[in-house]
Amino acid sequence: MAQNTAIKVNETSRSAVGRDGVLDIAARLFREQGYGSVSLRKIAEAAGIKAGSIYYHFGSKDEIVAAVLDAGIRVVHASMRDAITDLRADTDGETVLRAAIRAAHRTFEHEPYYRARYADRGARFAGSDSAWLVTLGELPADGCIGQVAWLSRVLAARGMPAWLLERHLGDLSQALVDECGAGAAGTLPQAATALATTRRTVLADGVLADAGATLAAETGAPEPLAGAAALALAAAADVATGVTRSYRPCLDWLTDPGRCEPAAASWMLERAAALAPEGSVSAGRSRAGSPGLRS
Repeated sequence: MAQNTAIKVNETSRSAVGRDGVLDIAARLFREQGYGSVSLRKIAEAAGIKAGSIYYHFGSKDEIVAAVLDAGIRVVHASMRDAITDLRADTDGETVLRAAIRAAHRTFEHEPYYRARYADRGARFAGSDSAWLVTLGELPADGCIGQVAWLSRVLAARGMPAWLLERHLGDLSQALVDECGAGAAGTLPQAATALATTRRTVLADGVLADAGATLAAETGAPEPLAGAAALALAAAADVATGVTRSYRPCLDWLTDPGRCEPAAASWMLERAAALAPEGSVSAGRSRAGSPGLRS
């Protein structure tokens, strides 16, 4: 989640941990160790219950993650509204929050990848991220840029290239100006520019814009969904610029045989590997010096 929303761990007897207790403990482990390092067995051990007992409450680790995120989103909506009101004495917090959520909806609907991969829960998550980003616009430029860079790393590691955040910051800045007037976006446009500047060192706007047409012309195959070719290149650009270590969280989903024709999958994987040769594995040093794709 974009901010470290605290979900307090129950201090009750470990042997009597119920559904909420499992969620509290899972949230702490995900926050401390990361999603990939936490197994159902590890959650059960921390809760003091047998591994099989977790299935009484949840069918999988993904269900636990979904429940943790949903709980956090409910907390975030209320806390962000209050935080925005405190930060912007001259603007109603509800008005700003409404603009943030509208921008998140615009971004979510414009990019088919969000709905195809994350469904309605992703829309709610995007709304909470958008509300948190509004508060960053009140920071000095360096502070805002730093926080946005951190968020880009978190999201890229989970399959959402920084290019998506770059575009969302544009939508959010425009929504704030439309709703609240000039200057309402604060330093958010500068953060968007910082992301774009980093990405353009290896991947030009024109290459992204033409990616789908290029894939179709060179392979005769369709994209698995609109914008997939550009996303594949953007994910590789994140590796090439040191945002994340691997493009696989995004590419593995895009090129899954159940949704992608082999020729299109090969094209995306080959282009990603050309842009970020070390990005095909989950671990390893980022390759900041990879060759770029420029127009």
